[in-house]
Amino acid sequence: MNTIDQFINACREKGLNVTYQRILIYKSLVNSKEHPTAETIFEDVKSEYPSISLATVYKTLETLAEHQLIDKVTPLHDLARYDGNTDQHQHVVCLHCRKIVDVYEDSLNGISLPDHDDFQISGYRIQFEGICQECANGRDPEERTNHKRERQELTFCGKLQ
Repeated sequence: MNTIDQFINACREKGLNVTYQRILIYKSLVNSKEHPTAETIFEDVKSEYPSISLATVYKTLETLAEHQLIDKVTPLHDLARYDGNTDQHQHVVCLHCRKIVDVYEDSLNGISLPDHDDFQISGYRIQFEGICQECANGRDPEERTNHKRERQELTFCGKLQ
């Protein structure tokens, strides 16, 4: 599900109201390849909808994740990041700059779930960790942060088409 029409239909099927804010937030998310934070999405969306609050962005992202319309990715458990791509895939996370990249490996999608007396297991996530090429090439943290900001600014659109 990556088109706005598919998103709208999926919201209706799940009993969610289709609001302008939800559409803007979803569009910002699916146009990003960076697995953005709520704050990044907020900065993008407020140019189109200045009265939106950060709390609305957080609440919307959590609602969409709860209804499995987006994925919540939490690399190294320090900050929630979001992914509009709900196709089966995994992630690789840079241990230095926290960049997240999608990994498509079909052999990882068919793992059977174990039986466990203390849990009702419903799914799994596989996250690979390593060092991205930029960090491996010795880019200092200041340069990595500036480079990441530049790439995010180029990625976001925030306008409904």
